[in-house]
Amino acid sequence: MKLHLLTIYLFLLFSGFLLSCNSVTTNSSTDENDNETEDSGWLIPEDQVFVGAGRDDIPSIDDPSFKPVDDIDFLEDDELIVGIKIGDEIRGYPHHILNYHEIVNDFIGEEPVAITFCPLTGSAMAWDREIEGEITEFGVSGLIHKNNLIAYDRATNSYWSQMLEQSVNGERIGTRLQSYTVIEMNWETWKQHFPNSEVLTGETGFDRDYSSYPYGRNYSNDDDNIVFPIHREDDRLNRKELGHGVLYNLDLHVFVLSDFPESTTVINRNVAGEDLVIIGNSEQDFINSFSAVASDGTKLRFSISDQEPPALLEDDEGNIWNYFGEAVSGPRTGEKLKTIRSYNAYWFAWADFFGLDPRRPHISYP
Repeated sequence: MKLHLLTIYLFLLFSGFLLSCNSVTTNSSTDENDNETEDSGWLIPEDQVFVGAGRDDIPSIDDPSFKPVDDIDFLEDDELIVGIKIGDEIRGYPHHILNYHEIVNDFIGEEPVAITFCPLTGSAMAWDREIEGEITEFGVSGLIHKNNLIAYDRATNSYWSQMLEQSVNGERIGTRLQSYTVIEMNWETWKQHFPNSEVLTGETGFDRDYSSYPYGRNYSNDDDNIVFPIHREDDRLNRKELGHGVLYNLDLHVFVLSDFPESTTVINRNVAGEDLVIIGNSEQDFINSFSAVASDGTKLRFSISDQEPPALLEDDEGNIWNYFGEAVSGPRTGEKLKTIRSYNAYWFAWADFFGLDPRRPHISYP
């Protein structure tokens, strides 16, 4: 297969890891990063797949270590964290550590979960690691599509696009991943709302300086710092605007985090035929969405709960819902709002992935 090797010399502070990039050249194979691909081809344009590193040069964390919130002393209040709740367990995964590993293979209770984060596109999500009855681990392939992580599974060596949530090459080509609800917010908010949670530590077994930033401290707000080529530009927003994208009925609606006030705001809105609730707070770096239709088909209308966090929403039936879409009091206690296909990413990535002419991503405002 033909892949591009980006040769920009960028010292990433990965223990001797060098991502090189001076010009774009074409290679006849993936020998540069020890990847093998299926002859069946790709679901994505082959000439948009770049070699950014060797397979597993960015090592996944396969034996994660956690500590209580009170024991975490390496995070500043404005640093971001990815959170997940399964059963009664709540865990947080700091961006600071994910920047250097991108994938954490974890068990939460008995559930096999992969936390994935692509620092180049700012996108985080959690995948079910049980695929077609087989539990697998995911690793970082070193291949890149539209600046986004391509993972591989260690059971079949199939390749998975993070933002497409789908296998794009290999035995499982076309298979979609099952995902879990994740939330993102800054550390100050997380430790206030989830003081009893566990947080991923820097005790990973790898020699990394987790206090540094592999792509530069200002990567998240420097519109000119884009590592790989962009194929579709959309200048309606700044490239690094963080947007919460809702993908439904072949439409993409992006809610821009910075448009939300510095107080928690609820939007009840029909998006592409689906009744949704969107919640955001720019001061907390938090934005998320759920279906507003309960499991019995009842359409609910939401407002901000006046109860203490982790309570978040109150509906017109008097139910209280937490940050993970679970009813914690009221007649629907124990129910969970349906997760929709949505996650956070930088605007340039949303536009590049889903900006097919004449259809463009819809920009939605509070």
